Amino acid sequence: MEQSSDKIISEHGKTIAAGRLLSKYIREIASEIHDDPVIKAKGEEAVMLTKAEAIARHIFKLALGYEEEVDVLDKAGKKIGIKSVIHQPDKWAINVIWDRLEGRTGAADVKSDSSKASLAEKVSSLGAKRINQIAKQSSKGTNG
Repeated sequence: MEQSSDKIISEHGKTIAAGRLLSKYIREIASEIHDDPVIKAKGEEAVMLTKAEAIARHIFKLALGYEEEVDVLDKAGKKIGIKSVIHQPDKWAINVIWDRLEGRTGAADVKSDSSKASLAEKVSSLGAKRINQIAKQSSKGTNG
């Protein structure tokens, strides 16, 4: 029995060590200059973005919504024009930004295209069910 518990602890320790190592490399890579030379103007000086800043800017772009021009192709794949596509603000990106601004990290559900209900939606749904149950019980008590 002790051997299996030592093995479990050992596996758990490996998982923790692997997670720390992953976090270390993510931090290192995030501080590197972004390969795609996105340049922002700072006065007359141009500055390359780090990968972390590029990701943060992308999240802000998704949170605010944006417009992009997309090529229109014919059936043969030949470009025949350009159309404007408007992307509405993404709720998950807004939540990530607010959570970070308020010092919270690790959102429970940040996928905008997920068919599963988010944690907030589940809590709201359970709360609504409970309120409805209380209302039914209270109306039965006054009517009956």
